[in-house]
Amino acid sequence: MKGFVKHALGPQGVELRTLPEPTPKEGELKVKVLAAGICGSDIHAMRDERSTTMPVVLGHEYVGQVTEVCGDVGDFKVGDWVLSLPACYSCGTCEICEKGLLTLCRERKSIGSHVNGAMANYVIVPAKYSFHVPNGEKLSLDELIPFALTEPLACVIRGVYEKIDVNPGDLVVISGPGIMGQFAVQAFKSRGAYVIISGLPVDADKLDLAKTFGADDTATSFEELKEKVYAKKAYGADITCDCTGVVPSLKNCMNLIRPMGTHLQLGLFGGEKEFRLDAIFDREVVYVPSNSTALSSWDITLRLLAEGKLQLAPFVSMKTPLDNWKEAFDAVLAKKVYKAVLLPDNSFDK
Repeated sequence: MKGFVKHALGPQGVELRTLPEPTPKEGELKVKVLAAGICGSDIHAMRDERSTTMPVVLGHEYVGQVTEVCGDVGDFKVGDWVLSLPACYSCGTCEICEKGLLTLCRERKSIGSHVNGAMANYVIVPAKYSFHVPNGEKLSLDELIPFALTEPLACVIRGVYEKIDVNPGDLVVISGPGIMGQFAVQAFKSRGAYVIISGLPVDADKLDLAKTFGADDTATSFEELKEKVYAKKAYGADITCDCTGVVPSLKNCMNLIRPMGTHLQLGLFGGEKEFRLDAIFDREVVYVPSNSTALSSWDITLRLLAEGKLQLAPFVSMKTPLDNWKEAFDAVLAKKVYKAVLLPDNSFDK
């Protein structure tokens, strides 16, 4: 089979390789990958800003079909369409894992960074940390592909639904109209918040799209954002949410949040950054980072998707064969797409 491998340090330390097909062990599923999304953390891995165990097949955002099972895999069977929590090789027995917080386990091993991931024809995943695609058997391949975006959506849902309190009418400022910001708009609106999303002048189309998902207002400069925030609430935003991982964005959030407000950090900064920590101290901000997903996040996310309260399909802006990985990564780096997905296998007959 083919797999896109990080094999050496540096951005050039990646290549498409021919690899042996994997074999599932007890409790595992062998999954033929229909689509694998390119995540910002894959970019960080290429740049050595994220821990990887090389050589390793990249990719943790995926949707695929079970082709083989081994041992006790619960109610999964060959032919099922599935998704998986990335940190699926955590120890499973510590108090962190028992709470479903596998990403935070000391022994965490995630697909795509520590064990072979989904940018390949096949991926092996434990059944106990995998999930059925809602109504997957009834969906066409085109309808299934957007489910490769479920994992980043679940990351947002964990933050908005599980890590912080959101009350109807709360003023929320979302910084960054990329895919995480678009998901955050949907999530906060589903909880009844008043949402202002900000970006740059070049983000006008993205901000317009956010309005179609319920954003109450938009801004393309800090001054415009400041005016709209304080016109709505005299003390500032109840909640700020940075979806960029860029320090100036975080600074803007700290300048607009009310005293004792809540800041939700969804963007990954990558590497060391300079930031005045007293900006958090000054207003006694509750700073809440949300790293990846918990098991419970997937239950909430899949329920909301099944109920039609969240959308994935509008954000699949590039679909291309795995052979064209460079074109897809370049599009992500140039911010030309919301989400690029790689299609490793064209042999699906559904």
